[in-house]
Amino acid sequence: MSRPQFEVADVIRRYEENFLDAYGDSVSFQRRHILNSLAVCRTEALGGHVLECDNQCGHQEISYNSCRNRHCPKCQASLSADWVHARREDLLDVLYFHLVFTLPGELVGLAIQNKAVLYDLLFQASSQTLQQIAADPKHLGAQIGFLGVLHTWGQNLMHHPHVHYVVPGGGISPDGSRWIASRSKFFLPVRVLSRLFRVPQCPSAA
Repeated sequence: MSRPQFEVADVIRRYEENFLDAYGDSVSFQRRHILNSLAVCRTEALGGHVLECDNQCGHQEISYNSCRNRHCPKCQASLSADWVHARREDLLDVLYFHLVFTLPGELVGLAIQNKAVLYDLLFQASSQTLQQIAADPKHLGAQIGFLGVLHTWGQNLMHHPHVHYVVPGGGISPDGSRWIASRSKFFLPVRVLSRLFRVPQCPSAA
């Protein structure tokens, strides 16, 4: 695999000083440590070791040590690849769909001060929406499973809470006897999902 033209470390080394001049008052010690770790990862600053060819040619190469920071894309690349490979072993031989549920814009400000509560409600509302619509015989009539991942920021680095779901294209029949496949072009109707997701769910009376 060829090395990319630019890496995260290149960006940090070039712009860290300007960034800290502008936002340093709000950057914690822990985050400064992360920036420093990523900037010096696999450089001479962390030391290294010499690799030598054992096939009599005597060629040597210096391999610098990694920072081992969990935020580092270099250090985590191999672990991420191993995780993805392991997950592929878990896949069913069916279609998979990607669905996204976003916290309504009116609640984003509230979520900043009440993250745990609002994020939990986002998961509850979106997962219950998927299960309820999928169980409806008019749409799929099956019990489904899925994997959900919370993202709290958008591509523009603004606060934008949303949940990504990876959903197998089908589910188990209510009696557990067979697999019911979904349509190949879409999993469930987007408008139906959206309508239920946005309806306030009132708790049942005791």
